[in-house]
Amino acid sequence: MNQFPDLVAILAFFQLIFIGVFFLVHNQGVLARLISLYCFCLSAYMLAGIPFFSNNLLSIFILFRFATLAPFILWIIAFTLFVDDEKIHLGAWLAIVFFELTRGIGIGIFYLNPETINNASFIVVQIIPQLIMLVFATHTLYLAYQGYSVDLSEQRRRLRFTFLLIMSILLVVIVGSDFINLFSRFILEPGQNLIPDVPNYLVSLYILVVTFLFCQRIFQLSEEATTLISTGISIKNRKSKNGNFETNVDPTLLEKIEQTMKGGKIYTRTGLTIADLAQSLSIQEYRLRRVINQQLNFKNFNQFLNNYRIEDACIRLRETNAPISTIALDVGYVSLSVFNKAFKERHKVTPSEFRNSERSTT
Repeated sequence: MNQFPDLVAILAFFQLIFIGVFFLVHNQGVLARLISLYCFCLSAYMLAGIPFFSNNLLSIFILFRFATLAPFILWIIAFTLFVDDEKIHLGAWLAIVFFELTRGIGIGIFYLNPETINNASFIVVQIIPQLIMLVFATHTLYLAYQGYSVDLSEQRRRLRFTFLLIMSILLVVIVGSDFINLFSRFILEPGQNLIPDVPNYLVSLYILVVTFLFCQRIFQLSEEATTLISTGISIKNRKSKNGNFETNVDPTLLEKIEQTMKGGKIYTRTGLTIADLAQSLSIQEYRLRRVINQQLNFKNFNQFLNNYRIEDACIRLRETNAPISTIALDVGYVSLSVFNKAFKERHKVTPSEFRNSERSTT
Protein backbone atom coordinates (compact mmCIF):
# COMPACT_ATOMS: atom_id res chain seq x y z
CA MET A 1 0.00 0.00 0.00
CA ASN A 2 1.32 3.42 -0.95
CA GLN A 3 0.70 5.31 2.29
CA PHE A 4 1.15 8.91 1.11
CA PRO A 5 -1.44 8.86 -1.75
CA ASP A 6 -3.91 6.99 0.45
CA LEU A 7 -3.41 9.43 3.32
CA VAL A 8 -3.97 12.38 0.99
CA ALA A 9 -7.12 10.77 -0.40
CA ILE A 10 -8.46 10.08 3.12
CA LEU A 11 -7.77 13.65 4.27
CA ALA A 12 -9.45 15.05 1.16
CA PHE A 13 -12.40 12.71 1.75
CA PHE A 14 -12.98 13.95 5.31
CA GLN A 15 -12.67 17.59 4.31
CA LEU A 16 -15.22 17.09 1.54
CA ILE A 17 -17.56 15.40 4.02
CA PHE A 18 -17.09 18.32 6.42
CA ILE A 19 -17.93 20.90 3.74
CA GLY A 20 -20.91 18.84 2.55
CA VAL A 21 -22.32 18.52 6.08
CA PHE A 22 -21.66 22.20 6.80
CA PHE A 23 -23.70 23.38 3.81
CA LEU A 24 -26.39 20.81 4.52
CA VAL A 25 -26.83 21.94 8.13
CA HIS A 26 -26.02 25.66 8.12
CA ASN A 27 -27.37 26.86 4.76
CA GLN A 28 -30.80 26.77 3.18
CA GLY A 29 -31.83 26.73 -0.47
CA VAL A 30 -31.32 24.60 -3.54
CA LEU A 31 -27.80 25.82 -4.24
CA ALA A 32 -26.51 24.89 -0.78
CA ARG A 33 -28.04 21.41 -1.16
CA LEU A 34 -26.38 21.00 -4.55
CA ILE A 35 -22.99 21.97 -3.11
CA SER A 36 -23.47 19.37 -0.37
CA LEU A 37 -24.37 16.71 -2.92
CA TYR A 38 -21.37 17.65 -5.08
CA CYS A 39 -19.02 17.28 -2.10
CA PHE A 40 -20.48 13.86 -1.23
CA CYS A 41 -20.13 12.64 -4.83
CA LEU A 42 -16.56 13.95 -5.03
CA SER A 43 -15.78 12.19 -1.74
CA ALA A 44 -16.92 8.93 -3.37
CA TYR A 45 -14.30 9.57 -6.07
CA MET A 46 -11.67 9.91 -3.33
CA LEU A 47 -12.65 6.58 -1.75
CA ALA A 48 -12.62 4.85 -5.13
CA GLY A 49 -8.88 5.50 -5.39
CA ILE A 50 -8.05 3.74 -2.11
CA PRO A 51 -7.03 0.07 -2.58
CA PHE A 52 -9.35 -1.13 0.21
CA PHE A 53 -12.31 -0.05 -1.94
CA SER A 54 -10.85 -0.23 -5.45
CA ASN A 55 -9.99 -3.93 -5.09
CA ASN A 56 -13.65 -4.82 -4.51
CA LEU A 57 -15.81 -4.84 -7.66
CA LEU A 58 -19.06 -4.12 -5.83
CA SER A 59 -17.70 -1.18 -3.82
CA ILE A 60 -15.91 0.34 -6.81
CA PHE A 61 -19.07 0.00 -8.91
CA ILE A 62 -21.21 1.77 -6.29
CA LEU A 63 -18.64 4.49 -5.59
CA PHE A 64 -18.23 5.32 -9.26
CA ARG A 65 -21.98 5.62 -9.73
CA PHE A 66 -21.90 8.49 -7.25
CA ALA A 67 -18.56 9.85 -8.48
CA THR A 68 -19.73 10.14 -12.09
CA LEU A 69 -22.61 12.34 -10.94
CA ALA A 70 -20.13 15.04 -9.83
CA PRO A 71 -19.62 16.73 -13.26
CA PHE A 72 -23.37 16.92 -13.82
CA ILE A 73 -24.06 18.31 -10.34
CA LEU A 74 -21.33 20.89 -10.85
CA TRP A 75 -22.99 21.87 -14.14
CA ILE A 76 -26.35 22.27 -12.37
CA ILE A 77 -24.64 24.41 -9.70
CA ALA A 78 -23.13 26.62 -12.41
CA PHE A 79 -26.48 26.90 -14.19
CA THR A 80 -28.34 27.73 -10.97
CA LEU A 81 -25.76 30.28 -9.89
CA PHE A 82 -24.85 32.01 -13.14
CA VAL A 83 -27.88 31.78 -15.43
CA ASP A 84 -30.69 34.20 -14.58
CA ASP A 85 -34.37 33.68 -15.34
CA GLU A 86 -34.01 30.40 -17.25
CA LYS A 87 -34.82 26.78 -16.49
CA ILE A 88 -32.73 23.74 -17.31
CA HIS A 89 -33.84 22.33 -20.66
CA LEU A 90 -35.49 18.90 -20.69
CA GLY A 91 -32.81 17.68 -23.10
CA ALA A 92 -30.12 18.23 -20.45
CA TRP A 93 -32.02 16.12 -17.93
CA LEU A 94 -32.52 13.37 -20.52
CA ALA A 95 -28.78 13.39 -21.34
CA ILE A 96 -27.93 12.97 -17.65
CA VAL A 97 -30.41 10.11 -17.25
CA PHE A 98 -29.09 8.46 -20.43
CA PHE A 99 -25.54 8.69 -19.10
CA GLU A 100 -26.33 7.17 -15.72
CA LEU A 101 -28.48 4.36 -17.11
CA THR A 102 -26.14 3.48 -19.97
CA ARG A 103 -22.94 3.69 -17.96
CA GLY A 104 -24.41 2.00 -14.86
CA ILE A 105 -26.13 -0.88 -16.62
CA GLY A 106 -23.40 -1.30 -19.21
CA ILE A 107 -20.52 -1.39 -16.72
CA GLY A 108 -22.51 -3.79 -14.54
CA ILE A 109 -22.94 -6.17 -17.47
CA PHE A 110 -19.24 -5.89 -18.35
CA TYR A 111 -18.28 -6.76 -14.77
CA LEU A 112 -20.54 -9.82 -14.76
CA ASN A 113 -19.76 -10.97 -18.29
CA PRO A 114 -16.56 -9.48 -19.80
CA GLU A 115 -17.06 -11.50 -23.01
CA THR A 116 -19.89 -9.15 -24.00
CA ILE A 117 -17.41 -6.31 -24.59
CA ASN A 118 -17.06 -5.61 -28.30
CA ASN A 119 -16.42 -2.43 -30.25
CA ALA A 120 -20.11 -1.57 -30.66
CA SER A 121 -21.01 -2.07 -26.99
CA PHE A 122 -17.83 -0.25 -25.92
CA ILE A 123 -18.86 2.81 -27.94
CA VAL A 124 -22.36 2.80 -26.46
CA VAL A 125 -21.32 2.19 -22.84
CA GLN A 126 -18.01 4.07 -22.71
CA ILE A 127 -17.41 6.46 -25.62
CA ILE A 128 -20.83 8.13 -25.90
CA PRO A 129 -21.39 8.58 -22.12
CA GLN A 130 -17.86 9.93 -21.71
CA LEU A 131 -18.51 12.39 -24.52
CA ILE A 132 -21.70 13.53 -22.75
CA MET A 133 -19.73 14.03 -19.53
CA LEU A 134 -17.05 16.00 -21.39
CA VAL A 135 -19.69 18.26 -22.98
CA PHE A 136 -21.22 19.01 -19.57
CA ALA A 137 -17.81 19.62 -17.97
CA THR A 138 -16.79 21.98 -20.77
CA HIS A 139 -20.14 23.76 -20.71
CA THR A 140 -19.66 24.33 -16.98
CA LEU A 141 -16.62 26.41 -17.84
CA TYR A 142 -18.65 28.30 -20.43
CA LEU A 143 -21.44 29.06 -17.96
CA ALA A 144 -18.93 30.51 -15.51
CA TYR A 145 -17.37 32.62 -18.28
CA GLN A 146 -20.57 33.64 -20.04
CA GLY A 147 -22.20 36.72 -18.62
CA TYR A 148 -19.17 37.86 -16.62
CA SER A 149 -19.11 41.25 -18.34
CA VAL A 150 -22.82 41.92 -17.70
CA ASP A 151 -23.01 40.47 -14.17
CA LEU A 152 -23.87 43.22 -11.69
CA SER A 153 -23.19 41.27 -8.47
CA GLU A 154 -19.63 41.85 -7.29
CA GLN A 155 -19.67 38.67 -5.18
CA ARG A 156 -20.90 36.59 -8.10
CA ARG A 157 -18.35 38.09 -10.50
CA ARG A 158 -15.53 37.06 -8.16
CA LEU A 159 -17.12 33.66 -7.68
CA ARG A 160 -17.22 33.14 -11.46
CA PHE A 161 -13.45 33.53 -11.65
CA THR A 162 -12.82 31.25 -8.65
CA PHE A 163 -15.31 28.69 -9.93
CA LEU A 164 -13.67 28.75 -13.35
CA LEU A 165 -10.16 28.14 -12.09
CA ILE A 166 -10.64 25.88 -9.08
CA MET A 167 -13.62 23.69 -9.84
CA SER A 168 -14.12 23.29 -13.56
CA ILE A 169 -10.66 23.06 -15.09
CA LEU A 170 -9.77 19.96 -13.06
CA LEU A 171 -12.92 18.19 -14.29
CA VAL A 172 -12.24 19.08 -17.91
CA VAL A 173 -8.66 17.76 -17.64
CA ILE A 174 -9.71 14.48 -16.00
CA VAL A 175 -12.78 13.81 -18.15
CA GLY A 176 -11.04 14.99 -21.33
CA SER A 177 -7.97 12.80 -20.83
CA ASP A 178 -10.18 9.81 -20.03
CA PHE A 179 -12.23 10.46 -23.17
CA ILE A 180 -9.12 10.61 -25.37
CA ASN A 181 -7.68 7.46 -23.83
CA LEU A 182 -10.88 5.53 -24.52
CA PHE A 183 -9.93 5.68 -28.20
CA SER A 184 -6.73 3.81 -27.37
CA ARG A 185 -8.79 0.63 -27.70
CA PHE A 186 -9.16 1.24 -31.44
CA ILE A 187 -5.70 2.49 -32.44
CA LEU A 188 -3.19 1.21 -29.85
CA GLU A 189 -2.18 -2.05 -28.26
CA PRO A 190 -4.07 -3.13 -25.10
CA GLY A 191 -2.84 -1.28 -22.03
CA GLN A 192 -1.47 1.70 -23.98
CA ASN A 193 -2.89 5.23 -23.80
CA LEU A 194 -2.69 8.20 -26.14
CA ILE A 195 -1.83 10.54 -23.26
CA PRO A 196 -0.70 9.81 -19.69
CA ASP A 197 -3.47 9.37 -17.15
CA VAL A 198 -3.76 12.03 -14.49
CA PRO A 199 -2.23 10.39 -11.37
CA ASN A 200 -4.82 9.79 -8.65
CA TYR A 201 -2.54 11.19 -5.96
CA LEU A 202 -2.23 14.51 -7.83
CA VAL A 203 -6.01 14.77 -8.07
CA SER A 204 -6.34 13.93 -4.37
CA LEU A 205 -3.63 16.44 -3.43
CA TYR A 206 -5.28 19.16 -5.53
CA ILE A 207 -8.66 18.55 -3.92
CA LEU A 208 -7.05 18.40 -0.46
CA VAL A 209 -5.39 21.80 -0.93
CA VAL A 210 -8.52 23.39 -2.42
CA THR A 211 -10.82 22.07 0.32
CA PHE A 212 -8.33 23.10 3.04
CA LEU A 213 -8.20 26.66 1.74
CA PHE A 214 -11.98 26.68 1.41
CA CYS A 215 -12.38 25.49 5.02
CA GLN A 216 -10.19 28.37 6.14
CA ARG A 217 -12.41 30.86 4.34
CA ILE A 218 -15.79 29.29 4.96
CA PHE A 219 -16.39 31.12 8.24
CA GLN A 220 -15.15 34.43 6.84
CA LEU A 221 -17.72 34.79 4.08
CA SER A 222 -19.51 38.09 4.00
CA GLU A 223 -23.26 38.21 4.52
CA GLU A 224 -23.84 38.81 0.81
CA ALA A 225 -21.73 35.79 -0.20
CA THR A 226 -23.51 33.57 2.33
CA THR A 227 -26.89 34.73 1.06
CA LEU A 228 -25.75 34.14 -2.52
CA ILE A 229 -24.99 30.49 -1.66
CA SER A 230 -28.10 30.00 0.45
CA THR A 231 -30.58 31.44 -2.04
CA GLY A 232 -28.80 31.46 -5.40
CA ILE A 233 -29.40 35.20 -5.82
CA SER A 234 -27.76 38.32 -4.51
CA ILE A 235 -29.46 40.15 -1.67
CA LYS A 236 -31.27 43.34 -2.49
CA ASN A 237 -30.26 45.16 0.65
CA ARG A 238 -26.85 45.15 2.21
CA LYS A 239 -26.07 45.74 5.87
CA SER A 240 -23.34 48.03 6.98
CA LYS A 241 -20.87 47.21 9.73
CA ASN A 242 -23.16 48.61 12.42
CA GLY A 243 -25.97 46.26 11.33
CA ASN A 244 -28.19 48.84 9.65
CA PHE A 245 -29.28 48.61 6.04
CA GLU A 246 -27.46 51.04 3.78
CA THR A 247 -29.64 53.84 2.50
CA ASN A 248 -26.96 56.40 1.61
CA VAL A 249 -27.68 56.36 -2.10
CA ASP A 250 -27.24 59.55 -4.01
CA PRO A 251 -30.70 60.33 -5.44
CA THR A 252 -29.03 62.63 -7.94
CA LEU A 253 -27.17 59.64 -9.38
CA LEU A 254 -30.36 57.60 -9.69
CA GLU A 255 -32.05 60.53 -11.41
CA LYS A 256 -29.06 60.92 -13.73
CA ILE A 257 -29.24 57.22 -14.69
CA GLU A 258 -32.96 57.51 -15.37
CA GLN A 259 -32.50 60.67 -17.42
CA THR A 260 -29.72 59.14 -19.50
CA MET A 261 -31.68 55.95 -20.12
CA LYS A 262 -35.12 57.43 -20.78
CA GLY A 263 -34.37 60.95 -21.87
CA GLY A 264 -31.29 60.16 -23.92
CA LYS A 265 -32.58 56.72 -24.94
CA ILE A 266 -29.05 55.37 -24.78
CA TYR A 267 -30.52 51.87 -24.47
CA THR A 268 -31.35 51.96 -28.20
CA ARG A 269 -27.63 51.81 -28.97
CA THR A 270 -26.88 48.28 -30.21
CA GLY A 271 -24.14 46.58 -28.22
CA LEU A 272 -24.32 49.03 -25.33
CA THR A 273 -22.14 47.86 -22.41
CA ILE A 274 -22.07 48.88 -18.79
CA ALA A 275 -18.67 50.45 -19.46
CA ASP A 276 -20.28 52.64 -22.16
CA LEU A 277 -23.04 53.69 -19.79
CA ALA A 278 -20.56 54.44 -17.00
CA GLN A 279 -18.57 56.61 -19.38
CA SER A 280 -21.71 58.50 -20.42
CA LEU A 281 -22.54 59.09 -16.75
CA SER A 282 -18.91 60.00 -15.90
CA ILE A 283 -18.78 57.57 -12.97
CA GLN A 284 -16.72 54.49 -12.15
CA GLU A 285 -17.99 51.23 -13.62
CA TYR A 286 -17.88 49.37 -10.29
CA ARG A 287 -20.03 52.08 -8.70
CA LEU A 288 -22.60 51.84 -11.48
CA ARG A 289 -22.72 48.05 -11.13
CA ARG A 290 -23.36 48.39 -7.41
CA VAL A 291 -26.16 50.94 -7.81
CA ILE A 292 -27.99 48.99 -10.53
CA ASN A 293 -27.66 45.72 -8.59
CA GLN A 294 -28.32 46.82 -5.02
CA GLN A 295 -30.64 49.78 -5.50
CA LEU A 296 -32.47 49.01 -8.74
CA ASN A 297 -32.46 45.25 -8.04
CA PHE A 298 -31.20 43.96 -11.39
CA LYS A 299 -28.94 40.91 -11.39
CA ASN A 300 -27.31 41.54 -14.75
CA PHE A 301 -26.95 44.41 -17.20
CA ASN A 302 -29.07 42.73 -19.88
CA GLN A 303 -32.04 42.66 -17.49
CA PHE A 304 -31.51 46.37 -16.87
CA LEU A 305 -31.41 47.16 -20.60
CA ASN A 306 -34.38 44.93 -21.38
CA ASN A 307 -36.46 46.83 -18.84
CA TYR A 308 -36.17 49.99 -20.95
CA ARG A 309 -36.14 48.33 -24.35
CA ILE A 310 -39.27 46.26 -23.77
CA GLU A 311 -41.11 49.24 -22.28
CA ASP A 312 -40.28 51.31 -25.37
CA ALA A 313 -41.23 48.41 -27.65
CA CYS A 314 -44.63 48.11 -25.97
CA ILE A 315 -45.38 51.77 -26.69
CA ARG A 316 -44.36 51.35 -30.33
CA LEU A 317 -46.44 48.19 -30.68
CA ARG A 318 -49.51 49.99 -29.34
CA GLU A 319 -49.13 53.28 -31.17
CA THR A 320 -47.52 52.45 -34.52
CA ASN A 321 -47.92 50.01 -37.38
CA ALA A 322 -44.17 49.53 -37.76
CA PRO A 323 -43.05 45.97 -38.48
CA ILE A 324 -42.00 44.08 -35.36
CA SER A 325 -38.54 43.49 -36.80
CA THR A 326 -38.09 47.25 -37.26
CA ILE A 327 -39.20 47.92 -33.69
CA ALA A 328 -36.76 45.30 -32.39
CA LEU A 329 -33.84 46.98 -34.16
CA ASP A 330 -34.98 50.49 -33.22
CA VAL A 331 -35.01 49.74 -29.47
CA GLY A 332 -31.52 48.21 -29.56
CA TYR A 333 -31.82 44.47 -30.21
CA VAL A 334 -29.44 42.82 -32.65
CA SER A 335 -32.02 40.41 -34.04
CA LEU A 336 -35.74 39.65 -34.01
CA SER A 337 -35.22 36.29 -32.27
CA VAL A 338 -33.43 37.91 -29.33
CA PHE A 339 -36.19 40.51 -29.06
CA ASN A 340 -38.95 37.88 -29.19
CA LYS A 341 -37.30 35.85 -26.43
CA ALA A 342 -36.80 38.86 -24.14
CA PHE A 343 -40.33 40.12 -24.80
CA LYS A 344 -41.94 36.77 -24.06
CA GLU A 345 -39.95 36.38 -20.85
CA ARG A 346 -41.32 39.74 -19.71
CA HIS A 347 -44.95 39.58 -20.90
CA LYS A 348 -45.49 35.81 -21.42
CA VAL A 349 -46.77 36.51 -24.96
CA THR A 350 -45.08 37.23 -28.28
CA PRO A 351 -44.88 40.83 -29.58
CA SER A 352 -47.50 40.12 -32.25
CA GLU A 353 -49.89 38.62 -29.67
CA PHE A 354 -49.30 41.64 -27.43
CA ARG A 355 -50.08 44.06 -30.27
CA ASN A 356 -53.28 42.19 -31.20
CA SER A 357 -54.51 42.01 -27.60
CA GLU A 358 -53.80 45.69 -26.96
CA ARG A 359 -55.64 46.81 -30.06
CA SER A 360 -58.62 44.54 -29.43
CA THR A 361 -59.21 46.22 -26.08
CA THR A 362 -59.15 49.78 -27.47
